[in-house]
Amino acid sequence: MTKHFTVTAYIVAQFEGEYKILLHRHKKHRLWIGIGGHIEEGENPVQALMREVKEETNLEIKLLNKNRLINTQDVEELVRPDIILEEKMPDYRSELAHYHIDLIYFAICKKPQYIKMNEQYAWVAKNSLKKMKLNKEVHYLAQKFFKLLEGI
Repeated sequence: MTKHFTVTAYIVAQFEGEYKILLHRHKKHRLWIGIGGHIEEGENPVQALMREVKEETNLEIKLLNKNRLINTQDVEELVRPDIILEEKMPDYRSELAHYHIDLIYFAICKKPQYIKMNEQYAWVAKNSLKKMKLNKEVHYLAQKFFKLLEGI
Protein backbone atom coordinates (compact mmCIF):
# COMPACT_ATOMS: atom_id res chain seq x y z
CA MET A 1 0.00 0.00 0.00
CA THR A 2 1.24 3.51 -0.81
CA LYS A 3 2.67 5.66 2.01
CA HIS A 4 2.58 9.47 2.08
CA PHE A 5 4.64 11.64 4.42
CA THR A 6 2.54 14.21 6.27
CA VAL A 7 2.93 16.71 9.11
CA THR A 8 0.48 17.75 11.81
CA ALA A 9 0.64 20.55 14.37
CA TYR A 10 -1.25 20.43 17.62
CA ILE A 11 -1.34 24.13 18.48
CA VAL A 12 -2.18 25.70 21.82
CA ALA A 13 -2.80 29.29 22.78
CA GLN A 14 -3.72 31.01 26.03
CA PHE A 15 -7.14 32.57 26.48
CA GLU A 16 -7.55 34.48 29.77
CA GLY A 17 -4.76 32.38 31.33
CA GLU A 18 -6.13 29.02 30.16
CA TYR A 19 -4.46 26.93 27.46
CA LYS A 20 -6.72 25.71 24.66
CA ILE A 21 -5.82 23.44 21.77
CA LEU A 22 -6.82 24.14 18.18
CA LEU A 23 -8.72 21.38 16.40
CA HIS A 24 -10.51 21.52 13.06
CA ARG A 25 -13.11 19.28 11.49
CA HIS A 26 -11.51 17.73 8.40
CA LYS A 27 -13.92 18.03 5.47
CA LYS A 28 -12.96 14.77 3.78
CA HIS A 29 -12.64 12.51 6.82
CA ARG A 30 -15.14 14.34 9.06
CA LEU A 31 -12.84 14.04 12.05
CA TRP A 32 -11.60 16.58 14.57
CA ILE A 33 -7.82 16.71 14.14
CA GLY A 34 -4.78 19.00 14.35
CA ILE A 35 -3.60 21.22 11.50
CA GLY A 36 -1.44 19.79 8.72
CA GLY A 37 -1.04 18.14 5.38
CA HIS A 38 1.35 16.48 2.95
CA ILE A 39 5.05 17.25 2.71
CA GLU A 40 5.65 18.57 -0.78
CA GLU A 41 8.66 17.84 -2.94
CA GLY A 42 11.60 20.05 -1.96
CA GLU A 43 10.35 20.64 1.60
CA ASN A 44 11.66 19.31 4.85
CA PRO A 45 9.06 18.45 7.52
CA VAL A 46 9.39 21.73 9.44
CA GLN A 47 9.02 23.81 6.28
CA ALA A 48 5.93 21.79 5.33
CA LEU A 49 4.45 22.23 8.79
CA MET A 50 4.94 26.00 8.82
CA ARG A 51 3.48 26.28 5.29
CA GLU A 52 0.45 24.14 6.12
CA VAL A 53 -0.27 26.03 9.35
CA LYS A 54 0.01 29.40 7.61
CA GLU A 55 -2.13 28.29 4.62
CA GLU A 56 -4.84 26.68 6.73
CA THR A 57 -5.00 29.05 9.72
CA ASN A 58 -3.04 32.24 8.96
CA LEU A 59 -1.26 31.68 12.32
CA GLU A 60 2.42 31.94 13.23
CA ILE A 61 3.60 29.19 15.59
CA LYS A 62 6.64 28.22 17.62
CA LEU A 63 7.47 24.55 18.01
CA LEU A 64 7.67 23.29 21.57
CA ASN A 65 10.55 20.89 20.86
CA LYS A 66 13.51 23.06 19.88
CA ASN A 67 16.36 20.65 20.60
CA ARG A 68 18.82 21.23 17.78
CA LEU A 69 22.51 20.69 18.24
CA ILE A 70 23.94 20.88 14.74
CA ASN A 71 23.69 23.93 12.51
CA THR A 72 26.59 24.53 10.13
CA GLN A 73 26.86 25.90 6.62
CA ASP A 74 26.15 22.47 5.11
CA VAL A 75 24.24 20.60 7.82
CA GLU A 76 21.22 21.57 9.87
CA GLU A 77 19.63 19.35 12.47
CA LEU A 78 15.86 19.51 11.98
CA VAL A 79 13.51 19.85 14.90
CA ARG A 80 12.37 16.35 15.77
CA PRO A 81 8.66 15.61 15.82
CA ASP A 82 7.12 14.89 19.19
CA ILE A 83 5.44 11.76 17.84
CA ILE A 84 5.42 9.81 14.57
CA LEU A 85 2.32 7.81 13.66
CA GLU A 86 1.49 5.53 10.76
CA GLU A 87 -2.19 6.03 9.99
CA LYS A 88 -4.32 4.01 7.59
CA MET A 89 -6.40 6.26 5.38
CA PRO A 90 -9.55 4.72 3.86
CA ASP A 91 -10.67 4.77 0.22
CA TYR A 92 -12.17 8.13 -0.68
CA ARG A 93 -13.85 8.64 -4.05
CA SER A 94 -11.16 7.80 -6.64
CA GLU A 95 -8.35 7.76 -4.06
CA LEU A 96 -7.36 4.28 -2.90
CA ALA A 97 -6.63 3.46 0.72
CA HIS A 98 -3.10 4.37 1.72
CA TYR A 99 -0.99 5.19 4.77
CA HIS A 100 0.18 8.49 6.17
CA ILE A 101 3.51 8.59 7.96
CA ASP A 102 2.50 11.54 10.14
CA LEU A 103 5.17 13.62 11.86
CA ILE A 104 3.37 15.31 14.73
CA TYR A 105 4.62 18.48 16.40
CA PHE A 106 3.38 20.39 19.44
CA ALA A 107 3.35 24.17 18.96
CA ILE A 108 2.36 27.38 20.69
CA CYS A 109 0.63 30.36 19.10
CA LYS A 110 1.00 33.78 20.75
CA LYS A 111 -1.58 35.59 18.59
CA PRO A 112 -4.61 33.30 18.11
CA GLN A 113 -6.82 36.28 17.26
CA TYR A 114 -5.33 36.25 13.73
CA ILE A 115 -6.86 32.89 12.88
CA LYS A 116 -8.63 32.61 9.52
CA MET A 117 -9.91 29.16 8.57
CA ASN A 118 -12.23 27.85 5.87
CA GLU A 119 -13.12 24.75 7.88
CA GLN A 120 -14.97 24.45 11.16
CA TYR A 121 -12.56 24.86 14.06
CA ALA A 122 -12.54 25.13 17.84
CA TRP A 123 -10.12 26.16 20.56
CA VAL A 124 -10.74 23.41 23.12
CA ALA A 125 -9.92 23.51 26.83
CA LYS A 126 -8.57 20.37 28.50
CA ASN A 127 -11.78 19.84 30.47
CA SER A 128 -13.86 20.04 27.26
CA LEU A 129 -12.03 17.32 25.32
CA LYS A 130 -14.32 14.56 26.61
CA LYS A 131 -17.39 16.41 25.31
CA MET A 132 -16.08 16.27 21.74
CA LYS A 133 -16.28 13.15 19.63
CA LEU A 134 -12.56 12.62 19.04
CA ASN A 135 -10.68 9.61 17.76
CA LYS A 136 -8.76 8.00 20.59
CA GLU A 137 -5.46 9.05 18.96
CA VAL A 138 -6.46 12.72 18.82
CA HIS A 139 -7.73 12.61 22.40
CA TYR A 140 -4.47 10.98 23.52
CA LEU A 141 -2.32 13.56 21.67
CA ALA A 142 -4.29 16.49 23.08
CA GLN A 143 -4.07 15.09 26.63
CA LYS A 144 -0.34 14.45 26.20
CA PHE A 145 0.18 18.04 25.06
CA PHE A 146 -1.76 19.48 27.99
CA LYS A 147 0.34 17.34 30.35
CA LEU A 148 3.53 18.71 28.77
CA LEU A 149 2.26 22.26 29.29
CA GLU A 150 1.95 21.67 33.03
CA GLY A 151 5.77 21.60 33.16
CA ILE A 152 6.22 24.94 31.39
